[in-house]
Amino acid sequence: MSSSSRRTATGKASASSLPSRGAEAALTAPVRSILDRFRLEDVVSHLLRRAHFAAEERFSREFADEQITPRQKATLVAIYQRPGLSQNMLAEHLFLDRNTVAEMVKRLVERHLLERRPAPGDRRAYELFLAPDGAAMLNRVMTRDASVERAILQRLPKGAEKKFMKCLRLIVQTPH
Repeated sequence: MSSSSRRTATGKASASSLPSRGAEAALTAPVRSILDRFRLEDVVSHLLRRAHFAAEERFSREFADEQITPRQKATLVAIYQRPGLSQNMLAEHLFLDRNTVAEMVKRLVERHLLERRPAPGDRRAYELFLAPDGAAMLNRVMTRDASVERAILQRLPKGAEKKFMKCLRLIVQTPH
């Protein structure tokens, strides 16, 4: 496909969407061939990112009244399941970087959803516990959470949900 026949997202040729002649000349023939056939909608990482955004948008819409994010919900659940968890262990559990978790925990403590207590034997470390307001939040959120998860998967063919979840787990599985 020549540069003069490239199309914009609307299907119309656009001079402003074409690479400069110098840029196109710098591309090798094999790369130009790949680029001419390239479809972003077939890129796994792009589709996973879009699916992630769609899921987060659905969650945000459902829980706008609670002002809670999926990560914050996951944090509250993790602390309920593992009371006394350190911030570092929480970061590992959630697969998030420590700075992100530290900032999120700070906000959840400020909102009285979590309690941060000094760890016995290590004055530099803190243990995290679900606060009464955090338990109340989970009471409100978790009863509706399953319907949000079902809604996210509703476009899949009937019976494909378990296989889809298995495939996602394979993708995110930590290499041994």
